[in-house]
Amino acid sequence: MIDLFSFLYYCLYRMFALVKRVGEKDENLASLFFSLLLSTNTIMLLFPLKFIFLKGSFTSFPYNLLLKILLILIFLIWYFFCNYYFLKKGNYLRIVEFYKKKYNEKNMQMAVVGMFYSIITFIGFISLAMFISRK
Repeated sequence: MIDLFSFLYYCLYRMFALVKRVGEKDENLASLFFSLLLSTNTIMLLFPLKFIFLKGSFTSFPYNLLLKILLILIFLIWYFFCNYYFLKKGNYLRIVEFYKKKYNEKNMQMAVVGMFYSIITFIGFISLAMFISRK
């Protein structure tokens, strides 16, 4: 599981490394964007709960506020986890070096995998939300 986690981070890192920028580091952008994608995936796992709870259960005051706080907490938990694991512990250096050696000539292909993962996550989220909203 950690290997997949590291591989996806490297693919997102390569995606951000395609564009040369001044002042912003690619590892920071990859960590932030990865936490956004992971929180989106987590929220997608919570969508089927709609079929368990009655319609309109979360529209009254305390419940809609708790739902918003829960969604924000999901993002914050993933953000602080990714920030700690990749940046604070310095694992991004180990991950980037390992995958650079492993996929020497294929850095563009890793960026394409990162783009594919990003697009599939957002398309899956939108499709699932539209499907559930019809019911």
